[in-house]
Amino acid sequence: MKKNEFAVHVVDPDQAIAEGLATLLNTYGIQVCSYPDAEAFLLSAPYLDPGCCCLLVEADLPGLSGPALLQKTLSECPDLHVLLLVSTSVPDLIKVARANNRIGVIEKPFVDGVLVDRLLRLRECA
Repeated sequence: MKKNEFAVHVVDPDQAIAEGLATLLNTYGIQVCSYPDAEAFLLSAPYLDPGCCCLLVEADLPGLSGPALLQKTLSECPDLHVLLLVSTSVPDLIKVARANNRIGVIEKPFVDGVLVDRLLRLRECA
């Protein structure tokens, strides 16, 4: 990935979803880096440029949960753009995530266009 090129860091244990997101986003010129869990992402976190990337996190991760990852990441990198993928069956988590103005929420199942639109708007601000 080129320096200062907008990228989306996808943290999702489902490889098929991560690959599908990469295929979709690459068609819009968005680079994607995928991680199977929070721990793998945290190994690369010191190298993130918060102005040039977005973190797209599945809420239900094995090991360190999505919300716990966000809390840790945002405490160390408060300017990072974040989108949390959540199931509509967890309204309490959705409420907590929406209360944090640094976290955007994408409810599953989601329409590809909604996700792409949000990411393209973030890329324009980068």
